[in-house]
Amino acid sequence: MGVQGWLVAEDRADAIEILRHRQMQPLYVRPGPGKIPIKVPVEELLASLRELASLRGSGMALDMAIDAVGKTSENRDLRHAWKQVSQSVRSGLSLSDAFASLPMIFPRYAIPMIRQGEENGQLQSVLQAVADRLEEELSLHNEIRSALTYPAFLLLISVAVLLFLFLVVIPKFGIMVGDMGGDSSGSLQTLVMVAALMRDYFWLWGGAAVFAIAGLIRSSRNGNLQEKLWLLFQYLPAIRKLFEAWEIVQFCGSMQRLLPQGVPILEALELSYDALDRESIRQRLKLVAGNMRQGGSLAEGLTQQKVFPPLVLQMISVGETSSGLPDSMFEIRKLYERRLREGIRRALALLEPAVIVTLGVLVGGIMVTLLSGIMSMNDLPI
Repeated sequence: MGVQGWLVAEDRADAIEILRHRQMQPLYVRPGPGKIPIKVPVEELLASLRELASLRGSGMALDMAIDAVGKTSENRDLRHAWKQVSQSVRSGLSLSDAFASLPMIFPRYAIPMIRQGEENGQLQSVLQAVADRLEEELSLHNEIRSALTYPAFLLLISVAVLLFLFLVVIPKFGIMVGDMGGDSSGSLQTLVMVAALMRDYFWLWGGAAVFAIAGLIRSSRNGNLQEKLWLLFQYLPAIRKLFEAWEIVQFCGSMQRLLPQGVPILEALELSYDALDRESIRQRLKLVAGNMRQGGSLAEGLTQQKVFPPLVLQMISVGETSSGLPDSMFEIRKLYERRLREGIRRALALLEPAVIVTLGVLVGGIMVTLLSGIMSMNDLPI
């Protein structure tokens, strides 16, 4: 039976060697993207994993449980993914290898956790642990998304109001400006000229806006947008701290979930930094992993590379020394989750009035200019 999917390897030759080690004959091997985003709704994936864990806990055979989960999935891509997982398991692959072949469906950190569960016979509890971590990530993402909804709505309304003024309202004053000639104010002439340019060249700047939005979407999918945003916001201390807190929450949350499941610390480190968006911090963590391969400790490597703030480094060092690293990672994650939420709350408390005041100043200035032009018509000689 043919099986298709993805696997993580250093190069094409390494991928072929891994497949042959699994007693599989590769027909076609091609390189994939460096980072593969999850393309199914996280809510449905979370529900499927919890259902699979429950079915396994009831004693149902793994292949039958996978088939049952696939039949109840509402998302077409997820149903197809479970079908591929079922085919892979029936072909002799383990569940962890079947998940690894579909990185666009299942997160990478789930693979070593499930492999440990298969080895120690605790597959149900491991599936629950994977679902718990996925739920934590989803909860934090939803909280941030909800917090940004109202400011985004305000920005959208602001742009719509300004476009309406420049494309519909202000051009109607062009005839009045022409009749007034040099008697009209310079600000009114400027407004009318800008509005005329925007209306006459709507196709040009409108097309440029569409291309810009498409470029942002593409950069976001490729993982480049986050790096560009970091370069932009690193000069703003408050925003930079929010980005740093988010990275610490991602990293420590991943380590805290992987280590108690028996995943080796080096493998947990590699899986944890792979989930981060910023390329520069991933490169520094790769150097930390290289230092650990030579016998160094995690805290020592992080300190040398200055990856995280001193408080985080100190807590990791204490946890590593006392053999309580998972607990230290948990405490760090909780601490910086609180800081992240508080920072977002403060930023939004300033952002919302700033958007309202900016819109009020722009619209108010435009209306004052237009009203001044109308009132000045009474001063024209007849």
